[in-house]
Amino acid sequence: MAAALINEYNYEYLCVPCDRVFVGKDDFLSHLRRTPHAVPILCGKCNQEYHHLTSLIRHIKNTHIQEAQNNDVILDQMEVDGAVGDGVEENPDCGGEDADHGDQMEQVSEEESSDEEIVDLVRSAGQMTLNLRQSGSVTGSAIERFQHECFKMVRDTSKSLKQKVKKFLADENINTPQSRALLQELHVDDPFSQLRTMKQQLKYFSSELGLVPPETKFLDYRVDYKLNTETLQYEPTRVAMSFEYIPVIKTLTLLMKNEKIRNLIDAETASQDGIFRSYLDGRRAQTHPLVSRFPKILRLQLYWDDVEVVNPLGSKTTIHKIAAFYFSIQNLPPVESSQLSSIYLLALAYSEDIKTAGGFEKVLAPFLAELRRLESETGVVIDLDIGRPFTLRATLTVLCADSLAAHDIMGLLSPSARHFCRYCMVSRPDFRANLLAVGERRTKAMLEDHVRMVRERRSQEKECGVRKSCSLHLSRGFDATCDIIFDCFHDLLEGVCHWVISLSLRSFINASEYFSLKQFNGRIAAFNYGVNDFKNKPSVNFTVDSLNGSKLKQTGSQMWCLTRIFGFLVADVPEGDENLKLVNLLQAILLIVFSEAVRAEDITRLEELIAEHHILFQRLHVTPENDVFDELSDDENDAEDIDNPDDPAEGEAFAENQRRRAHKKVTPGNKLHHLVHYPEVFRDHGSLIRYWCARYEGRHQIFSKYGSICCNFINIVKSMAQMYQLSTLSGILKTSYRAEEMELQGPQNISVE
Repeated sequence: MAAALINEYNYEYLCVPCDRVFVGKDDFLSHLRRTPHAVPILCGKCNQEYHHLTSLIRHIKNTHIQEAQNNDVILDQMEVDGAVGDGVEENPDCGGEDADHGDQMEQVSEEESSDEEIVDLVRSAGQMTLNLRQSGSVTGSAIERFQHECFKMVRDTSKSLKQKVKKFLADENINTPQSRALLQELHVDDPFSQLRTMKQQLKYFSSELGLVPPETKFLDYRVDYKLNTETLQYEPTRVAMSFEYIPVIKTLTLLMKNEKIRNLIDAETASQDGIFRSYLDGRRAQTHPLVSRFPKILRLQLYWDDVEVVNPLGSKTTIHKIAAFYFSIQNLPPVESSQLSSIYLLALAYSEDIKTAGGFEKVLAPFLAELRRLESETGVVIDLDIGRPFTLRATLTVLCADSLAAHDIMGLLSPSARHFCRYCMVSRPDFRANLLAVGERRTKAMLEDHVRMVRERRSQEKECGVRKSCSLHLSRGFDATCDIIFDCFHDLLEGVCHWVISLSLRSFINASEYFSLKQFNGRIAAFNYGVNDFKNKPSVNFTVDSLNGSKLKQTGSQMWCLTRIFGFLVADVPEGDENLKLVNLLQAILLIVFSEAVRAEDITRLEELIAEHHILFQRLHVTPENDVFDELSDDENDAEDIDNPDDPAEGEAFAENQRRRAHKKVTPGNKLHHLVHYPEVFRDHGSLIRYWCARYEGRHQIFSKYGSICCNFINIVKSMAQMYQLSTLSGILKTSYRAEEMELQGPQNISVE
């Protein structure tokens, strides 16, 4: 493989195996980092071999890019000499290769002189400010100080250059109107004068780059305490509650103006081989009234969650918790839609504010109003500067959320209610008696009937698990009973995996004593995770208390890694152990659930695995129905028969050891029941990995970063929304997309010695 510069003077780069040309080193180096290439890596400029990509990148930066920059200076000097004198005399000592470079430089000089562009310092300053804002790691005051220092440096550079030009003109005795005009052109105005404050930045980016600024919407009134400056007493005052809304039509218009995004959306097609990959491969795509009629309609995927922007262990928690509504576009390829920059903000509000009566409905009202226009027969006609009107159509197809958020938006009681499932009417006693129990399937008509019953008689809430109607049903074709997807990230990686691993470890360590807790922690620390899983390796923090709890102190990505490598860590456990079999069944379930492409026979196999897993889990670990399990009951009877009753310390130690070795019984959680519906979700919507909440939660990072450095929390929702929109704009303006560089290859034979 060779990666070479094809024109070092224009800063154009060529990747030989991919036959792709990149303008600018950033796009070229980014391509090298994220596209796999065979080793050794050969630099096409000097033919040096490298076995690591970082070595090649360092070589190109330090050698060829630096040479190109130095040659630019020589090229500029040659142009000046050619303009002053009659010509440049050819160097007789120059070899053939240098002569070729001379011809190349002369050709490049002509091209640059004919296509020279005027540099806009204000635009460059705006781009720099936007890049500083996009991460949320820099405060506004720090950016303002940085702008001030940058202008001082530019001003000093201009003064120095002006002095040198003056001296040259004086030495050459040149005093013409053109020379005086040249000196005047060397004066540099402050390029940051329009970009000092956030208000100025939003105005500039809106007019020049198409930024969609957030709009403040009235929500309701609440009573708050404010300081009376005259009496110096805090008095109750009625305060207006508001939220920030980003118009979805303007956001989609900005996206569709990018030709590369339009091409990626137009290239989407359904699978022709019967494999479930995307929404278009599921049954819902055929029954949706708009998707079936307009195949290229934009399919919006909505997400809602609460975000804690301050230290979760501090004293200001809940006060500054915000509710974030995002949306993404399903039409984009998976490699592009999974990028954090492809997740767009819809609304931002204080969590406590939207919990008031009608709070959700008011936040979603402007979105649903715009959605009605996008779902109309005529759509929304927009101007994309492509020579013809463009009809923009979009519809809501899926809502992604954890269980608590999904129940709130759907209008159900909390997940702890008697009827806890949003897909069926199974009751909690039936579920505890049989983990595979499934109730009557909920439908949109049934949900409306239940809402009508609850309005007539409030006590009916417990009988049906419904408390209000779902406002998202105002969207054409959206059905909350099947379009609010179960999240495999929360159900498995933050639920079932924790339960199965902790219960199995308790059995291996305490009951069977195959190994000790210290040995297990040592194996986690010594395991070779490789490059891909190094950042997701489990924490070495397993204790007796953590095994007794229902959740381990591991993140979702750590649990994914731990579950996959679990067999290597417990190699001393015999093959016939039932808890090990339970883990193996869970691993097989994860393999299918987190697959990007699933066959029909895989879904059937998933049903069998879930049934086998649940039957075994219930037999090993579930508390019998109507039996209050006392973990200490049998152990206390055994403790009475100790040999030396006069030694209480010895008796307590023996009882504690017996309690520790006892099998733990648990009450099954809702997430085990959610798994029963996964095969149906696969058939309706395609691969579940397209809908998991992990990527959306990763987008919370910008709020957490800014919350950790922000010192002013007055109307923090507005500040956060503005910060997010600047970050989104930076992602939209990028010129390179991963989907353009991806090339699918067939299977290859690998010989293993």
